[in-house]
Amino acid sequence: MEINEISNIGSKIRKERRSRGFSQSELSKKLDISASYLNLLESGRRTITVPLLIKIGNELGLSLKDLTLESNKRILSDVMDVLSNEMFDDLDITNQETTEFISSNPTIAKALLALNDAHKSFKDDMQNRLESMDINATVVERPSRLPVEIVSDFLQDNKNYFEDIELASEILRKKVGLDDGHNIGSGLKLTNYLKLKHDVIVEIVPASEELKSVRNFDKKNKKLQLSEMLTYTSRNFHLAYQAAYLEAEDVIDKIINENNIESTEVLPLLKISLINYFASAMLMPYDDFLQIAKKNKYDIEILMHHYACSFEQVTHRLTNLQKTGNEGVPFHFLKTDIAGNVSKRFSLSGIHIPRHGGSCPRWNVYIAFLNPGRIHPQISRMPDGKVYFCIARAFEKGIEKHGMPKSFVSIGLGCDIKYARDLIYSEGMDIQNKKLQTPIGVSCRICPRIDCQQRAFPPIDKELKLNINYRGTSPYVTL
Repeated sequence: MEINEISNIGSKIRKERRSRGFSQSELSKKLDISASYLNLLESGRRTITVPLLIKIGNELGLSLKDLTLESNKRILSDVMDVLSNEMFDDLDITNQETTEFISSNPTIAKALLALNDAHKSFKDDMQNRLESMDINATVVERPSRLPVEIVSDFLQDNKNYFEDIELASEILRKKVGLDDGHNIGSGLKLTNYLKLKHDVIVEIVPASEELKSVRNFDKKNKKLQLSEMLTYTSRNFHLAYQAAYLEAEDVIDKIINENNIESTEVLPLLKISLINYFASAMLMPYDDFLQIAKKNKYDIEILMHHYACSFEQVTHRLTNLQKTGNEGVPFHFLKTDIAGNVSKRFSLSGIHIPRHGGSCPRWNVYIAFLNPGRIHPQISRMPDGKVYFCIARAFEKGIEKHGMPKSFVSIGLGCDIKYARDLIYSEGMDIQNKKLQTPIGVSCRICPRIDCQQRAFPPIDKELKLNINYRGTSPYVTL
């Protein structure tokens, strides 16, 4: 059996080979083929058999899915979203043309996304300046892409899994004394460790004092201040974060340097993300966490109690479980506020999450705001026929003190429908019943469902022909 989409696969093989420091000659010897034949494969001038593709994947530490077109679906959705902009209306670009372009030019497609991010960032910046009318405002040079998008893509490209951090966090966990299977007394153990190992004093700031921050580390005086208004789980996480901050610098810098990230605006955000990852791995060690998760069918509330962690911490940790040979369910994760601003997004399930908001209001992650605190399951069907099983929960965030401003956020977690039975939230649901599937889309501009009552814009691929004497379920439903 041969695979014909060779140009894309060949470029991926070349990229992964180079990233691992192999020459064509070295890899060809491992594969038992000639270097000239490998060169033809990488340049897209020869078809490749499935057995050889599997062999290449084994040598490079990649799955078949990583090397085939399946891994390009996120880029495809992102590019389709970009091309849905009205500035491209006159070009009549078809979905087939877009698919073929990305198949043979995935790197150029990423460049297109970077240009779009830069355009949007510049446009938003100019709009903000015009609205403020601050003519004398100092112009600050910023990266062409938003730092949060760069970090998000970085995590996505690495499947949100970092082996070096997992190993280092296990070592530190044992040093602190957290390796008893539970996080009982973890706050006290972390506090004592910070004092004994780093001479850092943890001070709990009373609620009576002015609250300017929930956490502040005075590096000079070696003092960590935490607000007493933090929840128990948040306080423990901040303590674990501080231990990671003091001891994980080498392993985190190594990851950053290997990926050639140098932007002064991106670096702090990426370091915070990786330190958060380290702290999470300390409190919820990989093998133990995955075992308990599988045993309890990914019951998030049981995991919250077992590890003394919050809903957000547990769901975020569930997206890290991609160790080769011991993987968990490949989840997607979405965190949004009530206005639809997406602050975190990650997808291993294959579902597309828009880069700049504007998601479908039918997603349960938005419906959850109507009944906060409750976990909402949903069977979601995308326009391409793919079906996902998702859960979502909205909750209040902020300092629990009278008069303090609070905000609501919602977290969505989901997977391909084939994993639904692995999750306790599917119990009692007929997941094969198509009547229980909620038709959802990515965004209105690239969703083909004309009859949706919640449609805000007409789809890009259909000519708008309105009848002034007729009104359908939405303004864009025609006779």
